[in-house]
Amino acid sequence: MSKESKQEARTITLDELLLRLEQLKQYMALLETRISEASNQLTELQLSKNTLENLPEQGGDGLVVLDRLSTIFIPVKIPEEWPRKILVNIGLNYYMRTDREKANDILVKRINSVRRTIQVLQKQYATLSTEYNALQQVLAQIYVQAQQAQRQTSMPGGS
Repeated sequence: MSKESKQEARTITLDELLLRLEQLKQYMALLETRISEASNQLTELQLSKNTLENLPEQGGDGLVVLDRLSTIFIPVKIPEEWPRKILVNIGLNYYMRTDREKANDILVKRINSVRRTIQVLQKQYATLSTEYNALQQVLAQIYVQAQQAQRQTSMPGGS
């Protein structure tokens, strides 16, 4: 016998259905938050990578943005040896001094990791969303049936 034929149909109560819908809704909201946070992290990493790639090799005068809205800049002198003296956060507030190429490699790995995380979260969200929509359809059918039953009992000659 196959696994499906061994499974028995299970009846759930309306309260169980509503509880499951609420659980799905809360978990989907959590996933939306995590997807948004990961997307923001991805944007920041890509910005860092682009900035690193576009800095001039020879150094010189420049401006550093102090906020994400680009409202305040300060002048800086970028040393000629900067491509060999980059500090990269390697986790847990530890930094490693490295060169431009290695820093770029680290950023690429992080970008790819965050992209994979986003894909996993989006798949989970899609799965939950499918279940949520299916349960909402079941709930809508129950509502329609309840209204039809109510109309039949309120009609003259109804039982």
